[in-house]
Amino acid sequence: MSKLKLVMMWETAPGMAERVRSRAPEYDVALATEPGRLLREVADADAAFGRLPKEPFLAARRLRWVQSIGVGFETMLYPEMIESDVVITNTAGAFDAAMAEHVFALLLSLTRGMRAYHELQKARGWSREAPMIQLAGKTMGVLGLGTIGRSVAIRAKAFDMRVIALDAQVKTPPEGVDEVFGPDRMEAVFRESDVIVVALPLTERTQGLVNRGRLRMMRRTACVVNVARGPIIAEADLIEALRAGEIAGAGLDVFEREPLSKEIPLWDLPNVVITSHVAGRSPEGSDNIEAALVENLRRFARGEPLMNVIDKRLGYKIQ
Repeated sequence: MSKLKLVMMWETAPGMAERVRSRAPEYDVALATEPGRLLREVADADAAFGRLPKEPFLAARRLRWVQSIGVGFETMLYPEMIESDVVITNTAGAFDAAMAEHVFALLLSLTRGMRAYHELQKARGWSREAPMIQLAGKTMGVLGLGTIGRSVAIRAKAFDMRVIALDAQVKTPPEGVDEVFGPDRMEAVFRESDVIVVALPLTERTQGLVNRGRLRMMRRTACVVNVARGPIIAEADLIEALRAGEIAGAGLDVFEREPLSKEIPLWDLPNVVITSHVAGRSPEGSDNIEAALVENLRRFARGEPLMNVIDKRLGYKIQ
């Protein structure tokens, strides 16, 4: 019996391709990180791991399944992919702990004055004037109740916060969530929240969802944290809201364009904490991605239902 072929466009950790070869012996595994080689290798591949660009997708004659390298997959939603029978899956769940911890790293940097005290430390300065607030008793609004949003909510409860959430699919509050709001009540989420955490997928409906009008609904003491996708926040609107004091701060791991241009005013705003799209990084996360890939490879080879299948037309995983 001939082997199936998997093309890997990426290794989440050194040696991953070799480990996948040993753990999934039903497959010939080709590591193709260069565009030219990817075009050649994907032509007769049954499956691919990574985010497959349009050109190699069009060259693929046998492809039936693509496993995205992470939770995101929106770059693969070109019309030809959407109209095809190729299944897209992601690795939802692999990064949950790291992402949720990063949310609170950004948030606590804002609420406990860590940016100001870091500057004081470098200057060997001493001051007790940096503004601080406590999270206990405050309301967090989580936009999106996928696995990451749910992990954030559980941790928010440990901080004794009230947690509300915006989600189009989830109706019954999961663990850590006090109340779920549908899209028709989106404005209430912004009005009631001291903290907004963006954990949504990027779709046509969510692009620019956090805009100047909705930021103005928030309390002037409120903060926004984004670890999902940059374009969900209208960046120019956020900058103006921060400058005008309409919200107190922002913790940002993702941006409209990456790497973030040195000319973007966000770098200089004292009420902004920036990290470089690293919220999901951890050795454990890489291990989880590899485990998810191997399990789906096993299922694919046996004709069993795959984990984390994406609805390509809706642009997100059905709960």
